[in-house]
Amino acid sequence: MNSIRKNIIFLFISIQVILLNYNSAFSQHYSEYEVKAGYIYNFVKFVNWPNYSFENEYSPFVIGIYGDDPFDDILNIAFKDRTLNDRKWLIVHYSKLEDIKGCNLLFISGINKSELIKVLDVTKNSSILTIGDNISDFCESGGIINFTKQNARNRFEINNDAAINVKLVISSKLLSLAKIINNNENRF
Repeated sequence: MNSIRKNIIFLFISIQVILLNYNSAFSQHYSEYEVKAGYIYNFVKFVNWPNYSFENEYSPFVIGIYGDDPFDDILNIAFKDRTLNDRKWLIVHYSKLEDIKGCNLLFISGINKSELIKVLDVTKNSSILTIGDNISDFCESGGIINFTKQNARNRFEINNDAAINVKLVISSKLLSLAKIINNNENRF
């Protein structure tokens, strides 16, 4: 019975991701960052972190924000009372590069190219899912997922090589929905 429930939940989440990705009429009812919070919630469900990414089995899943915080309180509301594999969510705002290593996912927004390079240098040896907020050359610079706009639609690109380098495994289902950026080669 439990596996049936998991399959139904997986199907529901998959449909949500597809609708968010391809149906702009659906996303018009929500602000841009409410939609992006939904994307982030679903991204996390399609990525596997190594066990050593967490201090213990009760450690929270930490979402870090570096640079501008366009979400205001949206992430706190979206992730309140939810869990990921029995882990609570914790939203942390970082202003110092050296503090970043304590998170599992890092949302990066509103920073310049030189600062981006510094952030990605800090995260390159840690199992941190880096997500850029429409940052030019984000994935080409070593970031993992980048939100983009194409014909007024929210899209995303993924650098799976960067994910593999930090021991993150991204589901083929998620990869099939993204523009893939690998080894200076772009493809859909």
